[in-house]
Amino acid sequence: MAAFAAGPLRQGVSLRVDGGDRKAAPAPDWASLHVDLTQLIAARVLATGGFVDYVRFRAVCPQWRAAAASPRGRALLDPRFHPRCWMLFPEGFGRFPGHRADGGHARFFDLSAAGAFIRVPLPELKNHCVLDSPDGLLLLQRDADTAVRLLHPFTRDVAEFPDMSRLAHQLHHLEYELTVDSPYNFNNWLYSASRYLHQARKLCAAVNITATGAITVMLALHSIGRVAFASAGDAEWTISSWKMNQLDRVLPYQGKLYVVNWEDGLTHVLLIDPPPPVPWCEGEESPSVPALPPPKTIVTCSSDEIHLPWLVELDSEILLVGYNDSSFSRILVLKFADLVSGRTMPVTSIDNHVLFAGARSLCVSSSWLPSIGGNSVVCFHAGENYLAQYDLSTGTWSPACDAHVMLNPPPRPCGLIHHIYTCCDRQFWPEDPFGRQDCPYNLSRIKRTTHPFGRVSLVNLLLFVHLHLPVVAL
Repeated sequence: MAAFAAGPLRQGVSLRVDGGDRKAAPAPDWASLHVDLTQLIAARVLATGGFVDYVRFRAVCPQWRAAAASPRGRALLDPRFHPRCWMLFPEGFGRFPGHRADGGHARFFDLSAAGAFIRVPLPELKNHCVLDSPDGLLLLQRDADTAVRLLHPFTRDVAEFPDMSRLAHQLHHLEYELTVDSPYNFNNWLYSASRYLHQARKLCAAVNITATGAITVMLALHSIGRVAFASAGDAEWTISSWKMNQLDRVLPYQGKLYVVNWEDGLTHVLLIDPPPPVPWCEGEESPSVPALPPPKTIVTCSSDEIHLPWLVELDSEILLVGYNDSSFSRILVLKFADLVSGRTMPVTSIDNHVLFAGARSLCVSSSWLPSIGGNSVVCFHAGENYLAQYDLSTGTWSPACDAHVMLNPPPRPCGLIHHIYTCCDRQFWPEDPFGRQDCPYNLSRIKRTTHPFGRVSLVNLLLFVHLHLPVVAL
Protein backbone atom coordinates (compact mmCIF):
# COMPACT_ATOMS: atom_id res chain seq x y z
CA MET A 1 0.00 0.00 0.00
CA ALA A 2 2.91 2.36 0.67
CA ALA A 3 3.79 2.29 -2.99
CA PHE A 4 0.53 3.97 -3.83
CA ALA A 5 1.20 7.03 -1.62
CA ALA A 6 3.79 8.50 -3.96
CA GLY A 7 1.54 11.24 -5.24
CA PRO A 8 -1.93 12.31 -6.31
CA LEU A 9 -3.80 10.32 -8.94
CA ARG A 10 -6.08 11.54 -11.68
CA GLN A 11 -9.72 10.74 -11.24
CA GLY A 12 -10.70 7.47 -12.93
CA VAL A 13 -7.25 5.83 -12.68
CA SER A 14 -7.61 2.18 -11.68
CA LEU A 15 -5.44 0.31 -9.22
CA ARG A 16 -5.04 -3.36 -8.43
CA VAL A 17 -4.74 -3.74 -4.67
CA ASP A 18 -3.36 -7.04 -3.20
CA GLY A 19 -4.20 -8.89 -6.37
CA GLY A 20 -7.86 -8.00 -6.11
CA ASP A 21 -10.16 -6.32 -8.55
CA ARG A 22 -9.28 -3.05 -10.18
CA LYS A 23 -10.87 -0.12 -8.37
CA ALA A 24 -11.10 3.53 -9.35
CA ALA A 25 -9.23 5.79 -6.92
CA PRO A 26 -10.90 9.19 -6.52
CA ALA A 27 -8.69 12.22 -7.04
CA PRO A 28 -7.88 14.26 -3.94
CA ASP A 29 -10.28 17.15 -3.46
CA TRP A 30 -7.74 19.94 -3.21
CA ALA A 31 -10.48 22.55 -3.18
CA SER A 32 -11.67 21.24 0.19
CA LEU A 33 -8.41 22.04 2.01
CA HIS A 34 -8.97 23.67 5.36
CA VAL A 35 -8.88 27.45 5.19
CA ASP A 36 -6.00 27.75 7.67
CA LEU A 37 -3.90 25.31 5.65
CA THR A 38 -4.73 27.10 2.40
CA GLN A 39 -3.71 30.45 3.91
CA LEU A 40 -0.45 28.94 5.16
CA ILE A 41 0.36 27.59 1.70
CA ALA A 42 -0.55 30.95 0.14
CA ALA A 43 1.83 32.74 2.50
CA ARG A 44 4.61 30.33 1.57
CA VAL A 45 3.95 30.82 -2.14
CA LEU A 46 4.09 34.61 -1.69
CA ALA A 47 7.32 34.40 0.30
CA THR A 48 9.15 32.01 -2.03
CA GLY A 49 7.52 32.35 -5.43
CA GLY A 50 6.67 36.03 -5.47
CA PHE A 51 3.66 38.05 -6.48
CA VAL A 52 2.82 36.40 -9.81
CA ASP A 53 2.90 32.88 -8.35
CA TYR A 54 0.60 34.10 -5.60
CA VAL A 55 -1.87 35.39 -8.20
CA ARG A 56 -1.73 32.04 -9.99
CA PHE A 57 -2.36 30.27 -6.68
CA ARG A 58 -5.52 32.31 -6.14
CA ALA A 59 -6.69 31.45 -9.66
CA VAL A 60 -6.75 27.69 -9.05
CA CYS A 61 -10.31 27.53 -7.68
CA PRO A 62 -12.91 29.73 -5.94
CA GLN A 63 -12.10 28.20 -2.54
CA TRP A 64 -8.42 29.06 -2.75
CA ARG A 65 -9.23 32.50 -4.07
CA ALA A 66 -11.51 33.15 -1.10
CA ALA A 67 -8.95 31.90 1.42
CA ALA A 68 -6.00 33.93 0.09
CA ALA A 69 -6.24 37.68 0.55
CA SER A 70 -6.66 39.70 -2.61
CA PRO A 71 -3.67 41.94 -3.34
CA ARG A 72 -5.83 44.53 -5.05
CA GLY A 73 -6.15 47.63 -2.90
CA ARG A 74 -3.26 46.64 -0.64
CA ALA A 75 -0.49 45.86 -3.11
CA LEU A 76 1.35 49.10 -2.32
CA LEU A 77 0.79 48.98 1.43
CA ASP A 78 2.05 45.42 1.91
CA PRO A 79 5.72 45.04 0.87
CA ARG A 80 5.17 41.31 0.33
CA PHE A 81 3.12 42.19 -2.75
CA HIS A 82 5.86 44.31 -4.34
CA PRO A 83 7.08 42.56 -7.55
CA ARG A 84 10.79 42.89 -6.76
CA CYS A 85 12.05 40.28 -9.21
CA TRP A 86 10.15 41.73 -12.19
CA MET A 87 11.69 44.34 -14.46
CA LEU A 88 9.89 46.59 -16.92
CA PHE A 89 11.14 45.45 -20.33
CA PRO A 90 10.91 48.19 -22.98
CA GLU A 91 10.61 46.91 -26.51
CA GLY A 92 13.40 49.08 -27.88
CA PHE A 93 13.76 50.24 -31.51
CA GLY A 94 11.90 53.45 -30.74
CA ARG A 95 9.09 51.83 -28.75
CA PHE A 96 9.31 53.31 -25.26
CA PRO A 97 6.95 52.14 -22.48
CA GLY A 98 3.51 53.44 -23.46
CA HIS A 99 4.14 53.53 -27.20
CA ARG A 100 0.90 53.38 -29.18
CA ALA A 101 2.15 50.30 -31.03
CA ASP A 102 1.97 48.35 -27.76
CA GLY A 103 -1.77 48.89 -27.49
CA GLY A 104 -1.70 50.11 -23.90
CA HIS A 105 0.32 47.11 -22.71
CA ALA A 106 3.84 46.62 -21.37
CA ARG A 107 6.08 43.61 -20.96
CA PHE A 108 7.84 42.61 -17.75
CA PHE A 109 10.73 40.20 -17.40
CA ASP A 110 11.32 37.82 -14.49
CA LEU A 111 14.90 38.17 -13.24
CA SER A 112 14.73 34.89 -11.33
CA ALA A 113 15.54 31.43 -12.67
CA ALA A 114 12.21 31.26 -14.50
CA GLY A 115 13.16 34.04 -16.92
CA ALA A 116 9.54 34.45 -18.00
CA PHE A 117 7.83 37.32 -19.80
CA ILE A 118 4.35 38.58 -19.01
CA ARG A 119 2.35 41.25 -20.82
CA VAL A 120 0.01 43.40 -18.74
CA PRO A 121 -2.33 46.29 -19.60
CA LEU A 122 -0.94 49.62 -18.43
CA PRO A 123 -2.92 52.47 -19.99
CA GLU A 124 -1.25 54.85 -17.51
CA LEU A 125 1.92 54.76 -19.60
CA LYS A 126 0.11 56.58 -22.41
CA ASN A 127 0.37 59.92 -20.60
CA HIS A 128 3.14 59.21 -18.08
CA CYS A 129 6.89 58.73 -18.29
CA VAL A 130 8.80 56.32 -16.06
CA LEU A 131 11.23 57.86 -13.57
CA ASP A 132 12.32 54.75 -11.71
CA SER A 133 11.22 51.28 -10.61
CA PRO A 134 11.81 50.75 -6.87
CA ASP A 135 10.90 47.24 -5.65
CA GLY A 136 9.38 46.50 -9.07
CA LEU A 137 6.86 49.34 -8.67
CA LEU A 138 6.72 52.14 -11.25
CA LEU A 139 7.48 55.70 -10.22
CA LEU A 140 5.75 57.78 -12.89
CA GLN A 141 5.54 61.42 -13.86
CA ARG A 142 2.31 62.57 -15.47
CA ASP A 143 2.86 64.54 -18.66
CA ALA A 144 0.15 67.15 -18.11
CA ASP A 145 1.18 68.49 -14.69
CA THR A 146 4.42 66.61 -13.76
CA ALA A 147 2.60 64.94 -10.84
CA VAL A 148 4.51 61.99 -9.39
CA ARG A 149 2.62 58.73 -8.94
CA LEU A 150 3.64 55.32 -7.59
CA LEU A 151 1.95 52.54 -9.54
CA HIS A 152 1.80 48.80 -8.92
CA PRO A 153 2.05 47.43 -12.47
CA PHE A 154 0.02 44.26 -11.83
CA THR A 155 -2.84 45.55 -9.67
CA ARG A 156 -2.70 49.19 -10.86
CA ASP A 157 -2.95 50.45 -7.28
CA VAL A 158 -1.64 54.00 -7.25
CA ALA A 159 -0.40 56.55 -4.70
CA GLU A 160 -0.16 60.27 -5.41
CA PHE A 161 2.87 62.44 -4.59
CA PRO A 162 3.78 66.11 -5.16
CA ASP A 163 4.71 67.11 -8.69
CA MET A 164 8.23 67.45 -10.04
CA SER A 165 7.74 71.11 -10.95
CA ARG A 166 7.18 71.87 -7.29
CA LEU A 167 10.35 69.96 -6.40
CA ALA A 168 12.34 71.95 -8.98
CA HIS A 169 11.00 75.20 -7.51
CA GLN A 170 11.96 74.11 -3.98
CA LEU A 171 15.45 73.12 -5.12
CA HIS A 172 15.91 76.45 -6.87
CA HIS A 173 15.03 78.43 -3.75
CA LEU A 174 17.22 76.21 -1.59
CA GLU A 175 20.28 76.62 -3.79
CA TYR A 176 19.95 80.26 -4.83
CA GLU A 177 18.36 83.46 -3.62
CA LEU A 178 15.83 84.71 -6.17
CA THR A 179 16.38 88.28 -7.36
CA VAL A 180 13.66 90.16 -9.21
CA ASP A 181 15.36 93.39 -10.21
CA SER A 182 15.01 93.14 -13.96
CA PRO A 183 13.50 91.09 -16.77
CA TYR A 184 16.91 89.48 -17.20
CA ASN A 185 16.60 87.96 -13.76
CA PHE A 186 13.19 86.57 -14.67
CA ASN A 187 14.71 84.84 -17.69
CA ASN A 188 17.55 83.60 -15.52
CA TRP A 189 15.04 82.25 -13.00
CA LEU A 190 13.03 80.52 -15.71
CA TYR A 191 16.14 78.85 -17.12
CA SER A 192 17.37 77.81 -13.68
CA ALA A 193 14.00 76.37 -12.65
CA SER A 194 13.71 74.39 -15.86
CA ARG A 195 17.27 73.14 -15.43
CA TYR A 196 16.44 71.87 -11.95
CA LEU A 197 13.35 70.12 -13.30
CA HIS A 198 15.52 68.34 -15.85
CA GLN A 199 18.16 67.39 -13.28
CA ALA A 200 15.61 66.22 -10.72
CA ARG A 201 14.51 63.45 -13.10
CA LYS A 202 17.93 61.81 -12.73
CA LEU A 203 17.14 59.94 -9.56
CA CYS A 204 17.11 56.67 -7.67
CA ALA A 205 14.04 56.01 -5.53
CA ALA A 206 13.34 53.95 -2.43
CA VAL A 207 9.88 53.11 -1.07
CA ASN A 208 9.26 52.76 2.65
CA ILE A 209 6.00 51.56 4.24
CA THR A 210 5.61 52.68 7.85
CA ALA A 211 3.88 50.73 10.58
CA THR A 212 0.88 53.06 10.27
CA GLY A 213 0.53 52.33 6.55
CA ALA A 214 2.04 55.57 5.23
CA ILE A 215 3.86 55.27 1.89
CA THR A 216 7.05 57.36 1.77
CA VAL A 217 9.23 57.80 -1.30
CA MET A 218 12.84 58.98 -1.05
CA LEU A 219 14.53 60.38 -4.15
CA ALA A 220 18.33 60.40 -4.41
CA LEU A 221 18.92 63.23 -6.88
CA HIS A 222 22.16 62.31 -8.64
CA SER A 223 22.95 65.61 -10.35
CA ILE A 224 22.00 67.79 -7.38
CA GLY A 225 23.49 65.81 -4.52
CA ARG A 226 20.45 65.99 -2.28
CA VAL A 227 17.71 63.63 -1.17
CA ALA A 228 14.03 64.58 -1.24
CA PHE A 229 11.15 62.70 0.32
CA ALA A 230 7.38 62.89 0.54
CA SER A 231 4.53 60.73 1.79
CA ALA A 232 1.49 59.92 -0.28
CA GLY A 233 -0.89 62.88 -0.20
CA ASP A 234 1.71 65.49 0.80
CA ALA A 235 1.51 68.91 -0.84
CA GLU A 236 5.26 69.34 -1.34
CA TRP A 237 8.57 67.57 -1.04
CA THR A 238 10.94 67.85 1.90
CA ILE A 239 14.56 68.30 0.83
CA SER A 240 17.61 67.34 2.85
CA SER A 241 19.45 70.21 4.48
CA TRP A 242 22.71 68.41 3.79
CA LYS A 243 24.35 67.75 0.45
CA MET A 244 26.60 64.98 -0.87
CA ASN A 245 29.29 65.33 -3.53
CA GLN A 246 28.77 61.79 -4.82
CA LEU A 247 25.25 60.43 -5.12
CA ASP A 248 25.42 58.36 -8.30
CA ARG A 249 26.15 54.88 -6.90
CA VAL A 250 23.02 54.24 -4.87
CA LEU A 251 21.27 51.01 -3.95
CA PRO A 252 17.68 51.15 -2.64
CA TYR A 253 17.23 48.33 -0.14
CA GLN A 254 14.36 47.69 2.28
CA GLY A 255 13.15 51.27 2.07
CA LYS A 256 16.60 52.76 2.69
CA LEU A 257 19.34 54.18 0.47
CA TYR A 258 22.88 52.83 0.52
CA VAL A 259 25.49 55.08 -1.11
CA VAL A 260 29.13 54.51 -2.08
CA ASN A 261 31.54 57.45 -1.77
CA TRP A 262 35.30 57.50 -2.05
CA GLU A 263 37.91 60.10 -1.21
CA ASP A 264 41.58 60.17 -0.17
CA GLY A 265 42.02 56.50 -1.02
CA LEU A 266 39.13 55.40 1.19
CA THR A 267 35.79 53.93 0.20
CA HIS A 268 32.79 54.72 2.37
CA VAL A 269 29.40 53.03 2.35
CA LEU A 270 26.77 55.32 3.83
CA LEU A 271 23.21 54.67 4.91
CA ILE A 272 20.36 57.15 4.43
CA ASP A 273 17.41 56.17 6.61
CA PRO A 274 13.83 57.21 5.81
CA PRO A 275 12.47 60.07 7.90
CA PRO A 276 11.38 59.05 11.41
CA PRO A 277 7.65 59.07 12.18
CA VAL A 278 6.39 62.16 13.95
CA PRO A 279 3.72 61.70 16.62
CA TRP A 280 0.50 63.51 15.86
CA CYS A 281 -1.21 64.88 18.93
CA GLU A 282 -4.97 65.14 18.84
CA GLY A 283 -6.10 68.68 18.19
CA GLU A 284 -3.23 69.55 15.86
CA GLU A 285 -4.17 70.55 12.34
CA SER A 286 -1.35 68.46 10.84
CA PRO A 287 1.81 66.84 12.16
CA SER A 288 5.11 68.60 11.67
CA VAL A 289 7.30 67.37 8.83
CA PRO A 290 10.39 65.50 10.09
CA ALA A 291 13.86 66.30 8.84
CA LEU A 292 15.76 63.71 6.86
CA PRO A 293 18.56 62.23 9.00
CA PRO A 294 22.07 62.85 7.66
CA PRO A 295 23.91 59.91 6.08
CA LYS A 296 25.60 57.50 8.46
CA THR A 297 28.91 55.89 7.54
CA ILE A 298 28.49 52.13 7.99
CA VAL A 299 31.67 50.80 6.40
CA THR A 300 35.04 52.33 5.53
CA CYS A 301 37.70 50.39 3.65
CA SER A 302 40.85 51.28 1.75
CA SER A 303 41.34 51.11 -2.00
CA ASP A 304 43.69 48.20 -1.36
CA GLU A 305 40.69 46.15 -0.25
CA ILE A 306 38.36 47.13 -3.11
CA HIS A 307 38.57 49.81 -5.81
CA LEU A 308 35.63 51.81 -7.25
CA PRO A 309 32.89 49.43 -6.04
CA TRP A 310 29.22 49.21 -6.95
CA LEU A 311 26.46 47.93 -4.68
CA VAL A 312 24.45 44.89 -5.80
CA GLU A 313 21.73 42.92 -4.02
CA LEU A 314 21.91 39.12 -4.17
CA ASP A 315 19.33 37.00 -2.35
CA SER A 316 18.52 39.79 0.13
CA GLU A 317 22.21 40.41 0.82
CA ILE A 318 24.23 43.47 -0.19
CA LEU A 319 27.46 42.90 -2.08
CA LEU A 320 30.26 45.29 -3.03
CA VAL A 321 31.51 44.59 -6.55
CA GLY A 322 34.67 46.40 -7.60
CA TYR A 323 38.23 46.05 -8.84
CA ASN A 324 41.24 44.77 -6.97
CA ASP A 325 43.23 47.99 -7.56
CA SER A 326 43.85 50.73 -10.12
CA SER A 327 45.18 48.18 -12.61
CA PHE A 328 41.59 46.87 -13.08
CA SER A 329 42.99 43.37 -13.58
CA ARG A 330 40.54 41.49 -11.36
CA ILE A 331 37.02 41.84 -10.00
CA LEU A 332 36.44 41.50 -6.28
CA VAL A 333 33.11 40.69 -4.62
CA LEU A 334 32.80 41.41 -0.90
CA LYS A 335 29.86 40.88 1.42
CA PHE A 336 28.65 44.06 3.07
CA ALA A 337 27.89 42.12 6.28
CA ASP A 338 31.50 40.88 6.44
CA LEU A 339 32.85 44.41 6.13
CA VAL A 340 30.54 45.60 8.90
CA SER A 341 31.91 42.90 11.20
CA GLY A 342 35.50 43.77 10.27
CA ARG A 343 36.20 40.83 7.93
CA THR A 344 37.47 41.09 4.35
CA MET A 345 36.76 37.75 2.70
CA PRO A 346 36.35 37.86 -1.11
CA VAL A 347 33.40 35.89 -2.44
CA THR A 348 34.56 33.25 -4.90
CA SER A 349 31.18 31.78 -5.87
CA ILE A 350 27.74 33.27 -6.50
CA ASP A 351 26.44 29.96 -7.87
CA ASN A 352 24.39 30.29 -11.05
CA HIS A 353 23.91 34.05 -10.74
CA VAL A 354 25.19 36.83 -12.97
CA LEU A 355 25.81 40.28 -11.49
CA PHE A 356 25.34 43.29 -13.77
CA ALA A 357 27.34 46.08 -12.15
CA GLY A 358 26.91 49.68 -13.18
CA ALA A 359 24.65 52.67 -12.83
CA ARG A 360 21.71 50.34 -12.23
CA SER A 361 22.96 47.03 -10.86
CA LEU A 362 21.05 43.78 -11.30
CA CYS A 363 21.36 40.21 -10.15
CA VAL A 364 19.92 37.69 -12.60
CA SER A 365 19.88 33.95 -13.11
CA SER A 366 22.25 32.53 -15.70
CA SER A 367 19.59 30.06 -16.89
CA TRP A 368 18.41 32.60 -19.48
CA LEU A 369 21.93 33.83 -20.33
CA PRO A 370 23.68 30.74 -21.72
CA SER A 371 26.34 32.85 -23.43
CA ILE A 372 27.48 34.22 -20.06
CA GLY A 373 27.20 31.35 -17.62
CA GLY A 374 26.89 31.51 -13.86
CA ASN A 375 29.31 32.85 -11.27
CA SER A 376 30.12 35.87 -13.44
CA VAL A 377 30.13 39.67 -13.29
CA VAL A 378 29.22 41.80 -16.31
CA CYS A 379 30.36 45.43 -16.38
CA PHE A 380 32.07 48.05 -18.50
CA HIS A 381 35.78 47.41 -18.09
CA ALA A 382 37.13 50.65 -16.66
CA GLY A 383 40.60 50.14 -18.05
CA GLU A 384 39.77 49.04 -21.60
CA ASN A 385 36.26 50.52 -21.90
CA TYR A 386 34.29 47.62 -23.31
CA LEU A 387 31.39 45.52 -22.03
CA ALA A 388 33.12 42.58 -20.38
CA GLN A 389 32.34 39.52 -18.33
CA TYR A 390 34.54 38.34 -15.51
CA ASP A 391 34.49 34.70 -14.41
CA LEU A 392 34.91 34.54 -10.63
CA SER A 393 35.97 30.88 -10.82
CA THR A 394 38.85 31.31 -13.26
CA GLY A 395 39.62 35.01 -12.82
CA THR A 396 39.50 35.66 -16.57
CA TRP A 397 38.03 38.47 -18.66
CA SER A 398 36.18 38.03 -21.95
CA PRO A 399 33.80 40.14 -24.09
CA ALA A 400 30.20 39.92 -22.91
CA CYS A 401 28.82 40.62 -26.40
CA ASP A 402 29.94 41.02 -29.98
CA ALA A 403 29.30 44.73 -30.50
CA HIS A 404 30.65 47.70 -28.55
CA VAL A 405 27.42 49.04 -27.09
CA MET A 406 28.73 52.52 -26.30
CA LEU A 407 30.41 53.10 -29.68
CA ASN A 408 27.99 51.50 -32.14
CA PRO A 409 24.42 50.28 -31.93
CA PRO A 410 24.35 46.50 -31.59
CA PRO A 411 23.22 44.53 -34.63
CA ARG A 412 19.65 43.36 -34.84
CA PRO A 413 18.21 41.32 -33.33
CA CYS A 414 19.46 42.49 -29.95
CA GLY A 415 20.43 39.99 -27.28
CA LEU A 416 19.29 40.31 -23.70
CA ILE A 417 22.64 41.78 -22.66
CA HIS A 418 22.35 44.56 -25.25
CA HIS A 419 18.78 45.15 -24.13
CA ILE A 420 19.65 45.47 -20.45
CA TYR A 421 22.44 47.96 -21.13
CA THR A 422 20.44 50.05 -23.60
CA CYS A 423 16.65 49.82 -23.77
CA CYS A 424 16.30 49.04 -20.06
CA ASP A 425 18.63 51.85 -18.96
CA ARG A 426 16.85 55.16 -18.43
CA GLN A 427 19.82 57.24 -19.60
CA PHE A 428 19.21 55.97 -23.15
CA TRP A 429 15.48 56.69 -23.12
CA PRO A 430 15.43 60.44 -23.89
CA GLU A 431 17.42 60.31 -27.12
CA ASP A 432 19.79 58.33 -29.26
CA PRO A 433 23.30 59.40 -28.18
CA PHE A 434 24.63 58.58 -31.65
CA GLY A 435 21.95 60.46 -33.61
CA ARG A 436 20.83 57.33 -35.45
CA GLN A 437 17.14 56.88 -36.08
CA ASP A 438 17.56 53.10 -36.40
CA CYS A 439 19.31 52.73 -33.04
CA PRO A 440 17.48 50.11 -30.95
CA TYR A 441 17.27 52.43 -27.97
CA ASN A 442 16.24 55.58 -29.81
CA LEU A 443 13.15 56.91 -28.06
CA SER A 444 13.46 60.58 -28.90
CA ARG A 445 11.09 60.86 -31.82
CA ILE A 446 7.96 60.52 -29.69
CA LYS A 447 8.71 60.76 -25.96
CA ARG A 448 10.75 63.97 -25.79
CA THR A 449 11.67 63.97 -22.12
CA THR A 450 14.90 65.88 -22.77
CA HIS A 451 13.07 69.21 -22.89
CA PRO A 452 13.28 70.80 -19.43
CA PHE A 453 9.50 70.95 -19.13
CA GLY A 454 8.84 67.63 -20.90
CA ARG A 455 5.48 67.74 -22.67
CA VAL A 456 4.01 70.44 -20.43
CA SER A 457 1.80 72.79 -22.39
CA LEU A 458 2.22 76.57 -22.55
CA VAL A 459 -0.85 77.00 -20.34
CA ASN A 460 0.69 74.82 -17.63
CA LEU A 461 3.99 76.65 -17.98
CA LEU A 462 2.29 80.01 -17.45
CA LEU A 463 0.36 78.57 -14.52
CA PHE A 464 3.64 77.37 -13.02
CA VAL A 465 5.14 80.85 -13.38
CA HIS A 466 2.02 82.44 -11.89
CA LEU A 467 2.04 80.18 -8.83
CA HIS A 468 5.75 80.20 -8.06
CA LEU A 469 7.14 83.53 -9.23
CA PRO A 470 6.83 86.61 -6.97
CA VAL A 471 5.30 89.75 -8.43
CA VAL A 472 7.83 91.52 -10.63
CA ALA A 473 7.69 95.23 -11.34
CA LEU A 474 8.75 95.63 -14.95
